[in-house]
Amino acid sequence: MVDELFQWQDLDVRLSQTFSPAAAIVRRDFFHGRQAIIRRLIDAANQNGQHAIIYGDRGVGKTSLANVLSPLLESVTSETIATAKVNCYGETTYKQIWNSLFGQVDLPTKDDEYTGLALDYVFNTLRRDKRKLILVVDEFDRVEDPNIDAMFADTIKALSDFNLDTTLILVGVADDVDDLIAEHESVNRCLVQIHLPRMTVDELSEIIVKGIALVGMEISDEAVERICAVSLGLPHYVHALGLTAGRAAIDDERRNVETRDVESAIGTLTRESQQTVLRQFDVATASPRRQNFYFQVLLASALASPDSLGYFRAADVRAPYSRIMGRDQAISSFSRHLHGLCDEDRGAVLQKFGQSHSYRFRFADPMMQPYVLMRGLERGLVKMEDLPAIGESG
Repeated sequence: MVDELFQWQDLDVRLSQTFSPAAAIVRRDFFHGRQAIIRRLIDAANQNGQHAIIYGDRGVGKTSLANVLSPLLESVTSETIATAKVNCYGETTYKQIWNSLFGQVDLPTKDDEYTGLALDYVFNTLRRDKRKLILVVDEFDRVEDPNIDAMFADTIKALSDFNLDTTLILVGVADDVDDLIAEHESVNRCLVQIHLPRMTVDELSEIIVKGIALVGMEISDEAVERICAVSLGLPHYVHALGLTAGRAAIDDERRNVETRDVESAIGTLTRESQQTVLRQFDVATASPRRQNFYFQVLLASALASPDSLGYFRAADVRAPYSRIMGRDQAISSFSRHLHGLCDEDRGAVLQKFGQSHSYRFRFADPMMQPYVLMRGLERGLVKMEDLPAIGESG
């Protein structure tokens, strides 16, 4: 009896070590998918004068990719190589970034707090080093210094012009690409722009199936399909649903994860989500009026088919909203609610771009979208077959 109890506890521990919804992946053997992206980064690293910027929505796995880049790139080159990675914050400066990178690869830093660090110091320090360097700057978009784009554009241009064997990889959000290139149009030729989209069904399935197998459990094909559908291409939710569904099976003393476990996981995650998500949802959908359709419109927005950057139009909301309401609906029947979800008094859960009659919308936080879907599933307003499809391969 005691041995059997420890058996299930051991499975639970291994499950929590395999799936990491709360933190980025740090081990290469736990990282799955993104093979086409990795191939482009390897090409950039193996060509002198080439650099890369990785951009995409929050939650698509940019930091996880950044975490495994160094060991991954080290394994595909025969050169003497040194790698470093720095995480940026709002107050991070150009000098702090380079001091951190230099310190990690045993290059001289400039620690005098009263002295700045200029491009010529960075360039001359890198030029004297005979190794191949791969330097990753993560969370680049968080830096608040208004001059940071110009400084890094100048740096990339100098490194490329003199063909230094250093590859600089910036990881941030989509808007940084245009800002960076605007500082130097010529940077465009030496900067590989890599959009990191939401993950495909194949990539999501690989995370689940391999993760469950690594623990010593099994999962049904239908359970995998449901997890992929609900996650909407965001790896965080694949990890969260994989972990929680696995625990539901363990609590029932089963090694096989089934659809009922996924349904149980959806209920658990909607109840136990972070307080900030719960509060944002409540602010967005609350109303004293009896005819309050803000939740239905938000749910229809989560079901709308977006473009590659997550934008959708009011016309894209019409069909899912009609399904939810049980009869055909005109755009005018939900337009006020759709625009209201962009207002600050509703937490601006949606963002609005463009001009009247041609507005585009998207979720301010992509992580809210699967949460809204799970609430809709829980309340029976949508069914699994109503969830939008995502690509089958990367």
